[in-house]
Amino acid sequence: MHIRTFCGLMTILLLVTTGIAAAHPPAGMQLAYSEQTGELVMTITHDVADPATHFVRQAEIRKNGETVISERYTSQPSTDTFTYRYPVPLNPGDEVVATAECNIGGSATARFIMPGQTGTIPTEPGMTPLWVYHAILMVTGILCILTAGLLPVFGKGIAGWYRLHIITAIAGSILVIPAVILVFRVPYLSASPSAFAVHVVLGLLLLFSLLAAILLALIRSRAGPRKAVIRSAHIWSGRAFIVLVVINILIGLAAVGII
Repeated sequence: MHIRTFCGLMTILLLVTTGIAAAHPPAGMQLAYSEQTGELVMTITHDVADPATHFVRQAEIRKNGETVISERYTSQPSTDTFTYRYPVPLNPGDEVVATAECNIGGSATARFIMPGQTGTIPTEPGMTPLWVYHAILMVTGILCILTAGLLPVFGKGIAGWYRLHIITAIAGSILVIPAVILVFRVPYLSASPSAFAVHVVLGLLLLFSLLAAILLALIRSRAGPRKAVIRSAHIWSGRAFIVLVVINILIGLAAVGII
């Protein structure tokens, strides 16, 4: 029974991860400004089969941090690339951050400084943003750590479960560390800077809880009469890590415009 429950939980985790990966944001966005008409021109690439059921549902424009345009749509003009024009008077030095949100999931963000060049995500065709590598490493590491945490509860019927518990915990820790380092190299990609800041701070707390769980696991065998207390602290630090992970994944997705 424990083995079936363990396998079921791991299947759910994989399905959740796959659902996140299946989000379909616009492939790209370009911004330009017409000084003659005073219009901001937003060109969006969003390949869909049916623009009436799968479309960019909202376009938002922030000028110098303040929302000046927020339009909702029930379809998009074409199945691939299309253009919207918005009256947004700009002065030299004004910064515009525009976001286009898909009705199924995901969004694209572009930045424009007057007079300046368009900053898009990704900045060049074929270029993968650093946050994608961060997310891949972090999610893979978290799945390994969750496996390690679930094995003592549901996997004791598996031969060699304790060795598998140690191996998955070590593998997850090795993957999480470079993922945390990448956070500090990811540029500002979102119209919600506070979400990115919270994501970074919570990520540091995650790192500390992970290090605490590893340290407690290492000293448990040498704790003598306090072994039970150390074991309990190790378990609770692991649980805290899992809870913080779930929260921080959602905040991270918000920071890059996926949700």
